[in-house]
Amino acid sequence: MEIQPRSFGDSLSDLINMLGKVWRPLLMPALAASVVVALISYFVLTASGALDFFDLTLNNPEIIESMPDAELVELLVDFFVAMIWVAIASAVVYGFLYLVAARAVAEEVAIQPSGRSVVSAAISSMLIWIIALAMIAVGTSVGFLLLIVPGVWFAIGASMTAPVIAIEGLGPVGAIKRSFDLVKGSWWSTFGFLMLIGLIGGTASQLIQVIAVPLFLVGSPSVAFGVTIALGVAVQGLIIAAIGVGMAVWYLSLRAKTDGPFVLQNF
Repeated sequence: MEIQPRSFGDSLSDLINMLGKVWRPLLMPALAASVVVALISYFVLTASGALDFFDLTLNNPEIIESMPDAELVELLVDFFVAMIWVAIASAVVYGFLYLVAARAVAEEVAIQPSGRSVVSAAISSMLIWIIALAMIAVGTSVGFLLLIVPGVWFAIGASMTAPVIAIEGLGPVGAIKRSFDLVKGSWWSTFGFLMLIGLIGGTASQLIQVIAVPLFLVGSPSVAFGVTIALGVAVQGLIIAAIGVGMAVWYLSLRAKTDGPFVLQNF
């Protein structure tokens, strides 16, 4: 099947159609990734005392107000460090889903995908992804320090790195460079497409968290966090996988625009 350049609207339609075709090989990896992230989050936040901080902030703010500055600073530092570790773990694990989704889309275009083949291919690319992710995080952070805009530009430019790694098999530096080459000339449309699918996925994720807020206010934070984890395990991985499918669909369109119509093979 020859891949042709696609419009913004056609790519959204392709995303919906593709989700109907590749959900089977994505289902178990998505659920497994959610379980891993949930477990890591729970252990990190409980071990760091972050749940206690939530409890005090929501249920006993007067304790926070009367707390000595040094103790409050220490509590805040522990909390933010814990959140950073959770964010790093989530980026790595959910990056695995991006790789799985990209392989599933590519194999669906070329052949019928199987859960085993897409997962095996994603696992073999994980080290490259982790190195590329670290490089992207550094580049984006530096960009944000330079008045934010360069950080946004860098993040969007590098946004196709995961599909490039999964499908083209390039190393971290080559994959990031290739991503910038693909996005060049289509930065704004890429920004709009990713923001749209991210907004849809983010809205679904926020709805999950809102359900647990009353429990934080009137009950135990550990119970509320447990409910949040359970709901997150049920749908979060699927949301991330769907976003990964969208990124892969957009990657194929960008590649066709950059390289001309092509047929996927030998990937």
